[in-house]
Amino acid sequence: MITDFLNISRLEDGRMALELTNFNLIALIQSCTADAAITSSKHNIVFRGEETAYVYADEEKISLVLTILISNAQKYAPRGGQITIRCEKEGELFMVSIQDEGIGITEEDQVNMFQKFYRIRNEETRLIAGFGIGLHLVSSIIELHGSAVTVKSKPGEGSTFSFKLNAAINGGKVV
Repeated sequence: MITDFLNISRLEDGRMALELTNFNLIALIQSCTADAAITSSKHNIVFRGEETAYVYADEEKISLVLTILISNAQKYAPRGGQITIRCEKEGELFMVSIQDEGIGITEEDQVNMFQKFYRIRNEETRLIAGFGIGLHLVSSIIELHGSAVTVKSKPGEGSTFSFKLNAAINGGKVV
């Protein structure tokens, strides 16, 4: 939580710089998934997609994005269920998505949910802890990478959050 607030402060001050490198996104997804599995035995986390996906991005910040999105999938699916993480190649990009079987999000809330300190307020979320900074941070980090976070969701049917990252650069060629 403190780290998230510090990251928000750096972002707002224009001091959040990206340290872009080539790295294997699948290895990072597996690491984040393993960490998340420790925090909840109610959720079955599965991965589908590419065996390797080398991207050109800030590995530490993408790790934060994945951690927040997976954690949110766990929090907002309080009865458990499956969380599916996908990574698929789309031209010179890799599309990452995190899908849950949780409570879902109304269209009205989807419009505002990436704003700082915005919290979805309803009977199902009233006992879920948070400050409304995670999705704002996720959105800001992905925007720094030249992409955007999208969400598909319906109340009672779960949510899918997605973003794209550039494929890795090797000698000026995308790999």
